[in-house]
Amino acid sequence: MDIFEKCFNFTAAKQAIKEGYYPYFIPLTENEGTEVVYRGHRLLMCGSNNYLGLTTHPQVREAACRAVERYGTSCTGSRFLNGTLEMHEQLEHELAAWVGMEAALVFSTGMQANLGTVSALVGRGDYVIL
Repeated sequence: MDIFEKCFNFTAAKQAIKEGYYPYFIPLTENEGTEVVYRGHRLLMCGSNNYLGLTTHPQVREAACRAVERYGTSCTGSRFLNGTLEMHEQLEHELAAWVGMEAALVFSTGMQANLGTVSALVGRGDYVIL
């Protein structure tokens, strides 16, 4: 069997899309925290990462606009190499002071936080259950 044959014969996703029950990549036209609009219907959002409601908080929006004005819409790269901005370091300093620690490190995603933390704490032969 050709290694790519399974890719070309994969039809389950296409069938789900055709029948209207494919649950991924759903385009939302409005997003106001706990509610979204999908195909003209206002729905309760139960799968958001915005569990603190900060994405629509007025102060967060204002700060984001100021950051875009100063830094543009993106960093120049990953924080590890060349994407750390002054505001990253300021936030980390403030967080460390707030929790009474020497330092803090902010990750941009939950996946990166897990990867960075777990890889720093465990080594070869260790087991981790998440």
